[in-house]
Amino acid sequence: MSINNNPTGKNGYGAKNYPSDDILKAALQQYASERLTVAQKRLRLAIEHSLEIGATNLWKLERRFLIPNVRRPPPDEIATEHVLQIVRADINQRRGTGTIMAILANQGVMLPRDFIRKVLQVHAPEGLNMRFPGSGKIKRSQLSARGPCHQFHADGHEKLGAKALTSMGGVGLDIYGIKDQWSSFIVHLVVVPNNRLADTIGHVYLDMVEKTLSIPITMVTDKGSEVGHLFAHQRGLRQAYSADIDVAQFPPVVQIKSVHNTPIEGLWHWFLENSGRNLKDTIVSGQTNGIFHPGDPTHAQLFNYLWPKVLQIQLDNFVTFWNNHRIRTQKSKPNMSGTTPQHAFIAPDPAQAEKCAIAVEQPVVDALRRQIATSRADSMRFVVGPFAEVADEAYKAIGSPDLSNIDEAWNIFGMMLPHMHM
Repeated sequence: MSINNNPTGKNGYGAKNYPSDDILKAALQQYASERLTVAQKRLRLAIEHSLEIGATNLWKLERRFLIPNVRRPPPDEIATEHVLQIVRADINQRRGTGTIMAILANQGVMLPRDFIRKVLQVHAPEGLNMRFPGSGKIKRSQLSARGPCHQFHADGHEKLGAKALTSMGGVGLDIYGIKDQWSSFIVHLVVVPNNRLADTIGHVYLDMVEKTLSIPITMVTDKGSEVGHLFAHQRGLRQAYSADIDVAQFPPVVQIKSVHNTPIEGLWHWFLENSGRNLKDTIVSGQTNGIFHPGDPTHAQLFNYLWPKVLQIQLDNFVTFWNNHRIRTQKSKPNMSGTTPQHAFIAPDPAQAEKCAIAVEQPVVDALRRQIATSRADSMRFVVGPFAEVADEAYKAIGSPDLSNIDEAWNIFGMMLPHMHM
């Protein structure tokens, strides 16, 4: 005679309230992309989906949804081709083993570090030599924060701007980024028409706030005039929602020289190493190959229509890579290490950090937008309405091709040109 020792059907973790299969599968795929440990996956499920399960149930769910695992890699010949695809796309050969592993993980391909290194040793040894420790890495001083959302660092990046693209006749692509200091999480990264305009950066700041309806304790920026609205709105929101925080000890805004704003400046270095140099070479190739004519107004406007879209996809890809990549354990580092920026931002270890986000309300954010003279749509507009409408029709006429492959961007540009009749 069998005895049912668990007549309720509930285990030690209590009754389960599972999210839908689509949501659960997406969450498990995200955790695989970050290469989280079992304990970290269970923690994230509890925080993000109020689902507390044991390791065995987690394993069963991953098997059910066919979540990739580094212990079940594809056959060697297929795995090798995955690695070589990343190598071939890296014109400057700056992506190392960890970077390639993170990029592939975001694509759903889980490969062991040793396997990737062996492929690089055989097929791309020159890249390994270039990345030998000490070969040109920028040295940074240690920084510390209380936890996620204690300090956000913001600044513009102009390595793809008009001054950097000297052969392109005045066109360029400005970028603005915001990064959490403690977790190294990229909060916001966007291509903008001009990162020197206060109205534009004011809207970028409010876009960042709207993502989570919260602000950090402190925004760290440079001393340029473009942060005027950002400065005023951060101070106003701090006063409205956390007047009890000592502004002398924890100021709402700190302004320093860009070269000293190391968390965001260091990010530009990694962006260049991962994607930026390849992007710049590809952009300039349009002029050197005779596709783009700098003196032609139609060419300039079509560049401003097409390339911001192409770049934003690349920025989004970089953000996914960066936030999902694992930062190696550094015992002497005061900020987070040993996990991914995404995991540290969402689920910081209470023994190491405290969550510092200050909640705000949407109507207040809307009211602040109305204080900016230029609307968000106009401040983020790269081309005027009539040209944009013609370009939209031209893009549709050639079949609305995928813009995620930068190697095809100039071909798409060339196909659109015959349709640009104003």
